[in-house]
Amino acid sequence: MKSLSNKSTIALLALGSFVGVANAAQVIVFEGPLDTSRKKISANSAVNRELGRAWVNVEIQSTDFFSEGLPPVDVIMRRVDGLYYDSARKQVLYQRGAETIVCAEDASVLWSSYLKSTGQCQLTSSTKQRAIDDGFSVHEQTVAVIVLDAQASAQQQARAVGK
Repeated sequence: MKSLSNKSTIALLALGSFVGVANAAQVIVFEGPLDTSRKKISANSAVNRELGRAWVNVEIQSTDFFSEGLPPVDVIMRRVDGLYYDSARKQVLYQRGAETIVCAEDASVLWSSYLKSTGQCQLTSSTKQRAIDDGFSVHEQTVAVIVLDAQASAQQQARAVGK
């Protein structure tokens, strides 16, 4: 979980391009500048069960220690086309064409519900260096990227081949 300053958070850029890879769907959920020496980044699924909506929460947290306790976490909510919550099935689903991939399912501990990942929709974070030209000079900037990699289960792939 990496934190960005408020100014950097406003400058973040999200891309919704799709890249097809065999039986996988890769979607760039988030891309933005990141000070990797002082921040960490992570992502997870989030839902509104009543409205049947699902999205990805990108969490950016400072690695600096504060005397008051844990450093604050900036949460950036990113909508992903095709990602939704099915309240009847109690699942987070990713729709890609005619194919539906189960990303997470409701689970509960005591009296609270949470999302349990199926492992079919991996959220991965990475960083890369990018040359930035600000009109005065060119400098390197670290950019954080969160990618949703949706994979059909072996059963779903077998059904698709048998059709």
